[in-house]
Amino acid sequence: MTSLATAEHRFRAYIEGTEREDQPENIHTDTVAREMGYAGGLVYGTSVYAWAIPLIRRVVGDDWLRSGWADFFVRRPVYGGDELCLRIEDSGTGHWTLAALGVDGKARIEGTLGTGTGEWVAGHRRSARLVAEPAPDPRPRITLEAAPAGQDLPALAAPAHDRLSRMFQEATEHDEGPLMLDGRHCQSPAALTGRMTWYVHAIWDYAGPALHARSQVQYLGLAGIDEPLTVAGHLSAVYDRNGHHYSETDGVILGADGREIALTRHASIFRVAKRDGG
Repeated sequence: MTSLATAEHRFRAYIEGTEREDQPENIHTDTVAREMGYAGGLVYGTSVYAWAIPLIRRVVGDDWLRSGWADFFVRRPVYGGDELCLRIEDSGTGHWTLAALGVDGKARIEGTLGTGTGEWVAGHRRSARLVAEPAPDPRPRITLEAAPAGQDLPALAAPAHDRLSRMFQEATEHDEGPLMLDGRHCQSPAALTGRMTWYVHAIWDYAGPALHARSQVQYLGLAGIDEPLTVAGHLSAVYDRNGHHYSETDGVILGADGREIALTRHASIFRVAKRDGG
């Protein structure tokens, strides 16, 4: 690290389970990713964000975890073994830039973050369906033609420790141990952000591989490490861009007592166009 205006941390990416053959829709496995034109199973974009959390905390401070915001894009693939330079820079305009750079100097993820309220929150649509409902069974297939854009989606009870939240918690704590705030072990901001990946997969049948494209999140409070949550969603938009089919879902993450812990906007590609190479 050089200063609090520019801070860096070098890291080697890792991912487990890429060799699995029993998940025909999982682009984080080698088989599916290679079928889609990638070099191998993709590291989750939220894992990269999680590896940056200790650096963000060191530079921006603990208030960011309680009442800050982040907005990041997944720009390029990350594979297990890739060397990354996680970098935070003070923009001089009241926020910081975040980037995970590969050895080629190109950003794998990039975005902005800050304290207070993010500008994007003004356009966030809170779902009115805030009480947990049964998960859809069977899950409806999402398509551009049939997606109920502009409608609230079922709120779902989220266990304290699902597979993705454990993964993103471990990634946050990989170097520096348990995330302790106000005398208690807390869920990582990345684990909270990643709840939206869990949520959209619980709501929809994608009928094929999917990709995380962008996350916007406004943190409103802390969640204890063993606290069950509720995730509510509003399908804001679906659209086609360069052959990819996108959905944008505005989310509310609620604590066990009903308090709002985070607002989110999650952009995902629910139909992935094949690419030419890795």
